Amino acid sequence: MSQRFLSLARFSLSRAALLRRYKLDIIGLNLTIAIGGAIFQVNYNRWEASMGLKRWLITSISWLSLLGMATAAPASAAEFKPNGPVTIVAPFAAGGTVDQVARELGRGLEKLWGVPVLVDNKPGAGNILAATAIAQSKPDGQKLLLASTSISVNPSVYKSLPYDTEKDLAAVSYLAASPNVLVVRPKMNIKTLQELIERAKASKQPLQYASVGKGSAHHFCMELLQIEAGIKLTHIPYKGVSPALAALLGDEIGIYCSDTPGAMEPIKEGQLIPLAVTSSKRVSVLPDIPTMAEAGLPNYNNSGYVGVMAPGATPKNVREAINHDIQDVIKDPAFQKRFADLGYDMVGGSVDKFADFIKRDVARYGEIAKAATIEKQ
Repeated sequence: MSQRFLSLARFSLSRAALLRRYKLDIIGLNLTIAIGGAIFQVNYNRWEASMGLKRWLITSISWLSLLGMATAAPASAAEFKPNGPVTIVAPFAAGGTVDQVARELGRGLEKLWGVPVLVDNKPGAGNILAATAIAQSKPDGQKLLLASTSISVNPSVYKSLPYDTEKDLAAVSYLAASPNVLVVRPKMNIKTLQELIERAKASKQPLQYASVGKGSAHHFCMELLQIEAGIKLTHIPYKGVSPALAALLGDEIGIYCSDTPGAMEPIKEGQLIPLAVTSSKRVSVLPDIPTMAEAGLPNYNNSGYVGVMAPGATPKNVREAINHDIQDVIKDPAFQKRFADLGYDMVGGSVDKFADFIKRDVARYGEIAKAATIEKQ
C-alpha cells in the first residue's frame, strides 16, 4: 500500500516539475489521489529557487475517505449486492396502483440482483407506519420505502412524528409523478373548472368536497384550489380512498380531488366528470382534460409522486448503487407504458435530484398549510 502511494506521489512531483520547467507560474499544487478506493489529498508548495524536482515539497498528506474497499461500505456507486432478500415497504394496501408500482419494481430488481424482492404492505396513517418501519431499519439497503406524497405533507400536518423526515429517511430515487384530477359527480351538471368556480361563488351554502382524511394530499389539493380560485368549500374527510369514492359515486357528495390512477376506472365508466388535472402538463391517459393553468388558474401546480427512500443513515454510495439499478428497471419501455396507462408520468433521476425535490415539496406543503390555516394534529 505504502509503495503504491509513494510511486503515485513521485509521479505527481515529476509532473509538477515539468509544469514548472515549462514556466507555468505554479505556487502550490493540490492533488487528490485515489488508491484502491482510498482517497488522499496531497499538498505541494514551492520551496527552492533552483530548477527541477527540488522546487517542490510535500507539505501535507490528508486521508479524505475510504470507498469501495473490502472493509468499507458494502457497495459502490456501480453495484449493489444484497446479502439476502430485499424488502420494499409499501404504505398502501395490496392491489392498489401504488402497490402495483412496488411489485413491478421489485420484479425488475430481482432480475438484476438475483435475490427475492418482497413487498411488505403497511397501509394507514398517511405513510407514517411504513415510514417509521424504514426509519428504524438497518441502513444497509436491504429495506426500502416506496414513498408517496404524504411523506412531504406529514410535517405540515402533525405536531410530532415518530421519525424525522430529513434525518431518518434518505432519498434513493424519484420514480413517477402522479398528477391529481379534479372530478365531480355527473348530477352536478358541471363540465368545466370555471363552471365549478362560478357555482361555488354563487351558492348560498359552501359546496362540499370529499378527501381521504384531514391533512391528506387530497385535502391539500382542494385547499390550494380554494386559495387560487378565491372560493370557499366545506371539507368532508373520509377514512380512506374507498369510502371517499363510495360517497362520491353514491351521490352523497359532489367534488373530489383524486390521484389520476385511482380515478381512471370511474371516469371511463362515466361515473365521474374530470374537470382539470393538477400538473403543469396534460396527462397522457386524459389528453382532452386541461391542466388547472389552462382552465384558468395559472399558479396551480400540485402533482403527487412515488419514489424510493431508505433509512436515513444509509451511505450515499449504497443509495446511488440502488438508484443505478432502479433507473435500469424504469427505463424499460414496457414498464413505462404499463404505468403511463395508469396515469403515472415516469420521471427517474439521481439521488440528489430526488433529495432536492423532497426538500422543496415539504416546504411547499408548509406554505399551503399556512395559507389555508391548517392546524397541526
